[in-house]
Order: sequence, then structure tokens, then C-alpha cells
Amino acid sequence: MTIPAPGTPDFGRTSPEDPVNALARRLTLLERDHKALLRDYEQLRLRVDELEEGAHAWAGPRPDGAGQDNNLHHLIAREFVVLVEQRVQNLARAAARTQPSQDPPEALHRRIGAICRVLFGTAEPSSSALLSAVHRSRLDPLASAAARLCERAQEMRRQRESSVMPASWDFAFTAGAPLDGTWQEPWPGCPAERPGRFVVAPAYLVAEQVYAKQRVHTG
Repeated sequence: MTIPAPGTPDFGRTSPEDPVNALARRLTLLERDHKALLRDYEQLRLRVDELEEGAHAWAGPRPDGAGQDNNLHHLIAREFVVLVEQRVQNLARAAARTQPSQDPPEALHRRIGAICRVLFGTAEPSSSALLSAVHRSRLDPLASAAARLCERAQEMRRQRESSVMPASWDFAFTAGAPLDGTWQEPWPGCPAERPGRFVVAPAYLVAEQVYAKQRVHTG
């Protein structure tokens, strides 16, 4: 076996890498990866900021206040629908001069419509006007329920008036015409294919958009 002379490179052998150099090279690679991640993070953060600004511009308050009022009007519309279907209808049933089983649907629907006109028409609602609409006196046992219903309707009117967006309860109607499905629907139990005869509950319109459809007795 030939032993290489001192100072002569041994090209047939591979010496282990210096641990310090290995760590230094690994650190360099990690620093490079870290910088790349920072660049990606910054780009993503800027993109998120752009998307958030776009979302605020779409759904947030607009100069005319329409954005911030939108939720308010949806709440008013939902409460209005529930109010008519429950409290108004209950009062209309209680005001019947006959037993509920003998009360014709058309008569009930007309009383509901009369109550709605008092609560959501052009005049300020009052319990006396409401009782008169269902042919009851101010001393009738239904007077307290009528008063509470008027108070709730007055509060809904105040909420509507606090908005900068124009909103109204719309009773506009043409008797004998077919229903316009974009803003009208038959009262439950009434056939949709028949022409309208009278309004049971008005539509709720906000800036010419339908938030609650007008409900009509057909026949």
C-alpha cells in the first residue's frame, strides 16, 4: 500500500464537511426562504386590504346614508309582515260580530285591510280611528289592544321617518286587474290566478324597491 507524501492532496477520499460551514450554508438558505415568505405575506396583506376597502365601499355607509339604513328597513319590513299576520289579524278576528267559524274570509280580510289603513295610511294612527274601522266603540273591551297596536305602528313610522331613504306603505291598487308578481301577492287562501278585489295589507317600498309585497284579496 502506497502512503501519500505529506502535503499531497488525497483525491481518492472525501473529507467530512466542517460543521460550522454546514450551519452557515443552512442559515443562508433559511434567510432566503424567510425573505421570500415575507414578500408573499406583504402581497397577501395588501390584497386583503384592497378587498376590505372594496367591501366597505359596497356595503358601508354611502354619502346619502342609504347603506346604513338598509338593515333598518329590512327590520321594519319583517316586523310589519309579522305584525299584520299576527296582531292585526288577531284583532280583526276578535272584532267579528259572529263566531269565528261563521266569519266569511272576505269579511275578515276587509277588517284586516281597514286596520292596516288606519295603522299605515296617510293619517296618524289612533285607537279611536282603529275601533271605528272595525265598528267598535271606544269603550269596547278591544280598546286596550287597539291602543297598543297603534303605539307599535307609530314607533315603526318614527323609525321609517328617521331614515334618509324614502320609504312608504303603498296601498295603490287597481280592482279587477291581475296581480303584478313583482310587488303583489295574494293573501293566504286566495287564488293567485284570480284578479285582485281589494288590498288586505300594503306593500312596503324603500327607494322604489320592494321590501314587503302588497297582499291582495282575489276573487
